Amino acid sequence: MELESIISAISKKKPETADAELDEDVLSINCRKCKLAPDFRSPSCLKCIIQHISQQGNAERIRLRTSKDIEIFGPAAETLCELAVFYNSTALSSHKEEGRSCADCNNSGSKIMYAVWTGFPDPNFDTVRGRLANFRPSDNKCLSCIQKTYRALDQAEHGVNNLKKRISIETARTGGV
Repeated sequence: MELESIISAISKKKPETADAELDEDVLSINCRKCKLAPDFRSPSCLKCIIQHISQQGNAERIRLRTSKDIEIFGPAAETLCELAVFYNSTALSSHKEEGRSCADCNNSGSKIMYAVWTGFPDPNFDTVRGRLANFRPSDNKCLSCIQKTYRALDQAEHGVNNLKKRISIETARTGGV
């Protein structure tokens, strides 16, 4: 027995757990420190779950650890895992900015993708496209970056639309349950 576990047993304190851990097919997310009540339908909770899935990996079951655990499984867990793929896909993060001028640009790939996902669960694709349409690249490097960003936007939007269609078909098939 380790010293920390002995001390925690004596003081009756639970040992600190990681924010999230993947154990076989269950992703356990520690929501005990969160100021919000866990509700996987709320945008802030969804963002948190998706970020943990993208960091830890896909799972068949997702457990939100609180005083009363909540477990997500089946089509809901599959959908969250697919959203995590779009959120963290290589297409969205493949073009890293090179140099200070790109990092300072309001239309850099990372800032554009951040703006897209701030509207989650309904990403801001149209708003961001309007922002890019008004931007005039200053050189070929900038033009190349903007073209990559447009392609990444197209891929993400196509994937999210396909996912929405699948969800509505599944919901119709199961009667919303």
